[in-house]
This record gives sequence, C-alpha cells and structure tokens, in this order.
Amino acid sequence: MPFSHLLAAVDLGSNSFRLVIGRIESTLVGDQIRPIDQIKETVRLAAGLSSTGTLSEPAQERAIAALHRFGERLRAFRPDAVRAVATNTFRVASHTRAFLERSQEALGFPIEVIAGREEARLIYLGAAHALPTDSQRRLIIDIGGGSTECIIGTDYRSELLESVPLGCVGLANQYFPDGNIDRHNYQRARLACRDALSPLSKLYREFGWRTSIGTSGTAKTLWQIAQVDFGDSRLTADALAMIETTLLKAGHADRLRLDGLKPDRRPVIAGGLAMMSAAFEEFGIESMDYCDGALREGVLYDLLGRSTGADTRSVTVAQMIRRYALDERYGQAVASLATAFYRDAVRASDDEIARSTRMLAWAAQLCETGMSIAHADYHKHGGYILSHCDMPGFSEDEQTLIANLVLGQTGGLTKLKSCLFGQNEWVMVLCLRLAVIFHRRRDGQLPPSVKLRVKSSGGRIELDSTWADDHPLTNQSLQFESAEWSKAGPWGLNYLLN
Repeated sequence: MPFSHLLAAVDLGSNSFRLVIGRIESTLVGDQIRPIDQIKETVRLAAGLSSTGTLSEPAQERAIAALHRFGERLRAFRPDAVRAVATNTFRVASHTRAFLERSQEALGFPIEVIAGREEARLIYLGAAHALPTDSQRRLIIDIGGGSTECIIGTDYRSELLESVPLGCVGLANQYFPDGNIDRHNYQRARLACRDALSPLSKLYREFGWRTSIGTSGTAKTLWQIAQVDFGDSRLTADALAMIETTLLKAGHADRLRLDGLKPDRRPVIAGGLAMMSAAFEEFGIESMDYCDGALREGVLYDLLGRSTGADTRSVTVAQMIRRYALDERYGQAVASLATAFYRDAVRASDDEIARSTRMLAWAAQLCETGMSIAHADYHKHGGYILSHCDMPGFSEDEQTLIANLVLGQTGGLTKLKSCLFGQNEWVMVLCLRLAVIFHRRRDGQLPPSVKLRVKSSGGRIELDSTWADDHPLTNQSLQFESAEWSKAGPWGLNYLLN
C-alpha cells in the first residue's frame, strides 16, 4: 500500500492519546478517508496537573512512553501526512516547552497546541463526516478530559463554537479525588458545570437545533449505559437520572457495576456524568444520539483539505483580509519579496522552508491589520489583534508566531527579545521588515539586484549603489535598519552598496 495514500492524526487529549491512520479513497462525489489502524493510550495527562499548573513527572513519563509507541507506527510517514494536536492540558499547563520538545522528539513529528475553539471546529468537522447531510442544525457536545466543546452547525458548516475548560478528568480530580462519590460532592461538581455552561445557554437556545449528538468517550459511555443497562435507545434525561442514582448508591467508582461501563472509564465517570447532566439542563436537551466522529477524524479531514489545496488557514487569512479591508495586492507583494529573501537567506530542509515561508507569507498578507484601529503604532495594534482573535486552522504556536512577525515588521527590535525562539524566527522578522521597506511606495518597483545573507554571526544585505542613489528614502531606511539590528538585534546587519 503506497504511503502517499495514507494520512495520520494524533489526538493528545487530557484523558487519552489516540492515533488514527486513514486511507484516502477517491469516489465520484469526492475523497473520503477510511480508517485502517487506530491506537488508544489512556494517559490521563490531566490527572498529573497540579493546582499551580505544573505537570507531574509520572504523567509526563506516561505521555512520552505512549508517544514513543505512536512514533514507531508513524516512522515511514512523510511530515505533511501527519498532524498531531494537543488540547486543554497542554493549553493550561505551565512551563511545558521542555515537555513539548520531549514529546515531539518521542513522536518524531511537530505537535500543535490548539485553542479551544479550534478544537471545537475540528470536532465538528469529524462529527459532520460521520453524520448524514440533511440540512438540519445539530448541537454537538464533546466532553473531553480537560474541556467540553459545544458546537451548533449544519452539514459541514459550524455556526457556533465554544469551549469551556472543564472535563471529566479535571472534575474527577477536583471533586472526587479519592474515588468516593456522595451527593454533596456530586452536586458541587454539577453546579460548577452549570456555572461554566450558563453563559452559553441563552444564545444556543435562541439559535436552536433539530438534533443533539454526543461525541468522544464520555458521551459514548453514557449512551452505552443507557442502552445496555436501562434499555433506552438514546441518551435521555431519565437515563442520566438513573445513572446518577446508581452512581450515588455505589458510593465509590470502584464499586460501580454497570454492563455498559468499561473499566478504563470508571475513574472519570462521575465527572463526565456531572457535565453531561449540566449540559442537558442548561441547553434544554431532551435526548441525545452518539456518533463516532470527533477530533481525530476532524484532524484527518482537515489534513486532507490541506493536501488538496483547501487549507483552512488560507481560508481564514482570506476572510481576515476582507474583514479588515486590507490591501490584498500590497500584502501579496510583501509576501512574495519576504519569502524570496527567506529562501535565499536560510539553509534548511524543504519541509522547514515550506512551513516557515507559509507563516511568513500569511504574516505579510496580514501585516496592516492594525490600521483598522489607527495608523500610529499599527504594528502593535496588529500584533494584539492577531494574538487574541479566532483564527480557525492555526495552532496556538502558529498564531503567536504570525502575531509576533506582524508586531516586529517595523519599529524597535527590543520588544521581540522575549517573544521569538531561535535564529529562524529572527530571520523571518528580518525578511518581513526588509520587504516592508522595499514596498513602502507600493509601486512594485524593486532593485534589479538585492542579496540577503544570514549566518550565525550576523546578516548582510547587498544593494546596487546606483539604485540606492536614485532611491534616497529606501537607502536611508536600510541604513536605519542596519543600525537597529546592530543596537538591539540578536546579531548585526551589514548594509553594503556595490
């Protein structure tokens, strides 16, 4: 089987790590993905999260061991055929860069820490491909280990996306740490869940939906218990009440005996039940079905879109260009020159160059976003907007990098010293700054020959002296740029005229 027809998604959840490999199958109406291999590891990463946000060493070691096993299965895959995403525990844990680097080394592929709404978008995409296209609005509830995602959408289009930072593992740790389940603690957990969901309740009820669907482990477990133990074909409020009664009667997770409950779900069932019951109450859900599609399937289909040219990130950038009324021709010109500088300046693998030039091009296209607030300090306004807005398809690291590039496109360099990691990101800033300087007139006229070289000891830009004499403003700007890098950059920049 050719590996060119395989895609792999790695879902690093707060409760379980999952790997799914799918084969791309072409049909008359489009491509679809057929799963051919799956691996699940119950890591319970969120169980190792302390009140101060640090991850315990045992939790980290469980994660690294699981990723080593995933890495062996993925060893023959191309980098562009694998996407690994990390969710809530990676989002909220502190001082995780070293752990993330170890995780990436164990897996053998980059890991993206995605924001809550991006997680919700991917969950809906996965569910949508597992459900019929019937033009009816549906509410999707996905209770994970560290967060709960609530989405309303129609067919393949998500319309409302929200994520709340409460999940079954976090709730179990906080309210049932020793496994004991009494009415007082259970009600506290349920009220905490209702409090988290209540800000969404009015909007979601007004928006409306025809059917409600649960995805992922908690929903599947509760749905199976409703069917196997209580004879309901769907998960209903009555079934949830009966599960609650059984749970409280048992008094401890280890004493809970239900045919539909698998042993690995027993420690977190109380937290998951509290959240699902709260969702039924806050949203007015009467009954719920279950579907298998969720985050990992959404990652696969998003990856399929990227491989066929429909990269969600490109769509996001195009929408932002329209939203902020940006000069598209100017952005494309800056992007073209900045990426050309970058390719000339660095020596790296094709995959690294491809990723960096994509990020650099998108930053160039969005570099004037801050002008929607004011021209003065527009680079700072743009950096702020891009740091805080929703950017579907982008991981948190990708979004942060683009925001920092936009912040660094002009002005002093000192502000970037705590933002950028490694020489590569500084080179990207330099390339963008030079492209902005050369396109200041917006007339498309560029020097016939300009060369950029960057080494570990510093950078060098060479320009024809005759052209520089005919363009005194650009010449002066390049002199100022050279002085700024020598004063505040990680290395100097020599400006030479030939």
